Amino acid sequence: MSFSSEQQKMDIRTPLPELNILDLEQMNDEEFWDYARQRARAAPEQPSQAEYLECKLSGGVCLIPLGDLAEVLPPPYRLARLPGMPVWMAGIMAWRGETVAVVNLDLYFLPSQSAEPAQVADGTLLMVHASGQALGLLVPAFGMTMVVDLAEVAPLADPTHVLLAKEAGIFEGMYADVPILNISALLASLVQQIGTATMHG
Repeated sequence: MSFSSEQQKMDIRTPLPELNILDLEQMNDEEFWDYARQRARAAPEQPSQAEYLECKLSGGVCLIPLGDLAEVLPPPYRLARLPGMPVWMAGIMAWRGETVAVVNLDLYFLPSQSAEPAQVADGTLLMVHASGQALGLLVPAFGMTMVVDLAEVAPLADPTHVLLAKEAGIFEGMYADVPILNISALLASLVQQIGTATMHG
């Protein structure tokens, strides 16, 4: 079997063939390890689709990547507020052995709103994670999950959208006129804002 010589001619970006067990058994040690090394170096295929969860806010709907969602917690849950917290921070809570900040997304995007304690207690808590950190997102309601063709995700074209007016940089694009939230960017922005609020009392 001339597998090794044929594979050496292949560009590393060329997808390697999937071999069955009989092909692998016919290889000698050198051919097998050459194939294994090339498989390890081959760039993984970029996904063409991703799943998202509809997040229903007072200012409209946004999408949250399902891959960043760790858990959905219905009420009741216990939140503790600390002095000097921004109005949009619902509090902190213990989750899976760590202390996690919980953000009221309605108040984050529309800070002029007033949140009654009953409204906060009735929201659904979406536990998300990114960059090795966890965050709680308190939302009034959530909808269905959907599969999105990533080729159909468009750049942010409407800066007047009520959700984008707050901070367009935390969105990765639009799908069918619905903004897609970038959890890593949101988390980085929140950490910076909480730090600033703490420094200025």
